[in-house]
Amino acid sequence: MLNFVVAFAILFLAASASAKADEVEIKGFHQKIKAELSDLGQLAELNGKYRIRVTQTTIDPGGYMHAHLHLGPGLRCVLSGEMTYTLGGTPTIYRAGDCFAETGSVAHESSNTGAAPVELLTFELLPASAPEGKGSAIPVPAK
Repeated sequence: MLNFVVAFAILFLAASASAKADEVEIKGFHQKIKAELSDLGQLAELNGKYRIRVTQTTIDPGGYMHAHLHLGPGLRCVLSGEMTYTLGGTPTIYRAGDCFAETGSVAHESSNTGAAPVELLTFELLPASAPEGKGSAIPVPAK
């Protein structure tokens, strides 16, 4: 019996360690899905394959999301604050009123190095199979 418990504990710890490696490191990000659209109207051939999601995100001062990808492309619009967006090692500062596009397929990082929270709206085209109620960020695959 003791051998079974030890073996189970080792398997559990190994699974936990690998799950950590599959996560995106995030601090101070708060997301709320505002709307989703799965009936894409005149684009009927996309119904059941894709959906559009609008998410409101708050990034606390000092908050960050390390290198990640997204499940689909999207537009991001900063409502307040200043967000540092790093793509290919080059940081760009986005301020209130700025919008930018992401394909989702290029690794990037986001952070709030300012003193005030950052508020942004994200409009994304996601696969219909994307998890309900969860963000679209996914880890960068290991090389």
